[in-house]
Amino acid sequence: MTTAPPTERDTVAVDDPRSDDREELRSSTLPFSSAGGAVRWWFGPAVARESWVAIWYLAVGVLWSLVMFVATVTAMAVTFGLAVVVVGLFLVAPTFALVDAMVSVERRRAAWIGRHIEPRPRRSLGGGWWRSIGTALTDPERWRQAGFVLAFVVAAPVLLALALVPWVVVVGALVGATSDLGGIDLLELLLAVVLLGLAPRIAVAVAGAAATLVAWFLGPDPTAELAGRVEALSAQRGEILDAVAAERRRIERNLHDGVQQQLVALGIDIGRARARIDDDPDAARALLDEARETLRGAIGEMRVIGRGLHPAVLGDRGLDAALSSIVASSPIPITVDVDPAIDLPEETAATAYYVVSEAVANIHKHAHARIASVRVADDGRDSIRISVHDDGRGGADSKQGTGLAGMKARVEGIDGTLRIDSPAGGPTTLEVVLPVAHPFPRP
Repeated sequence: MTTAPPTERDTVAVDDPRSDDREELRSSTLPFSSAGGAVRWWFGPAVARESWVAIWYLAVGVLWSLVMFVATVTAMAVTFGLAVVVVGLFLVAPTFALVDAMVSVERRRAAWIGRHIEPRPRRSLGGGWWRSIGTALTDPERWRQAGFVLAFVVAAPVLLALALVPWVVVVGALVGATSDLGGIDLLELLLAVVLLGLAPRIAVAVAGAAATLVAWFLGPDPTAELAGRVEALSAQRGEILDAVAAERRRIERNLHDGVQQQLVALGIDIGRARARIDDDPDAARALLDEARETLRGAIGEMRVIGRGLHPAVLGDRGLDAALSSIVASSPIPITVDVDPAIDLPEETAATAYYVVSEAVANIHKHAHARIASVRVADDGRDSIRISVHDDGRGGADSKQGTGLAGMKARVEGIDGTLRIDSPAGGPTTLEVVLPVAHPFPRP
């Protein structure tokens, strides 16, 4: 029986008398490394860029709130003061436009701390002088902006004070701890140490609260946003049902008029060949050849009918192989380029397959193209981008025909977007963006 040579670990454990010393040294340094990590975790925010950007965001907010307040109050006073002599009426729309521009700056400033605030929907001030006056005076969202200016001039200094007070206490505690002639005041030093870790965290939290206040005044209304979302989903549901009904009719029509008729003819040819196989083998052979061609045609029809359905190759070999199978029998050269790094959930992959299948079918039927390409790449925002390009005659429109309409409904059904650039004379580019994860996970 052979034995394996001793490993380095075995040799150290048995032969090296210094192994115990090494283990003792390693164990003795672990608390120091753990303590160092704790120290970095506690005091790290004090030197982090995020903490000081938060303070800068709040400080600039105080200055900008004063500018907005003075400009708004002055403009309002002049406008409504002169309204009695009609001159002020000409200043109503510009005054509210000025307020809109100033609060938009404050809304965009939230990006300094990583917050993105979409604008709140407002009525347009266009459409003529008198209509713009009526719009400005009756739009509640524009008065809400003016209310924000009044509220923010009070809130901004308070928020800045809340962020700076812990730092003031830290400085005071450090000064007090080291001012004793007899030594260091440990209690004040402990207070400074604790607050030095809390102060930057408080500043970041206060800056986030300030951005939340801005979003509440100037950002979209969650209720209205939810209502819009429900309305959009209802419209998408109707489009999907229409597309499904059209696809079902297509399958039923093709089965009845195509495959069914071919299978009936196939049965008749086989029956006639069987009747003649003894008396006239040559005629029977000719009938069997016809039956074989009929069978090939039926198989081709079945492939057309199954276009867009979930293929086995998609689950077995992935999207690249599935898309390659779509263009394998194309009469024109179509290149397929799929980013190998993307990993798609089943629903997104199935939708991508359906989109490319429909796009390629449209190219074959309507484009009269000489060459085409399909590209699937990571879009960098938790989504993928599918681009289908051909050099055909163009003129594709999703409002005409059920193919593109069904594709649009299928894409929007999983919160994707579809864009078609197809001028008359070509070329045509279809771009689809699909989310990698469905926004509404299923239980």
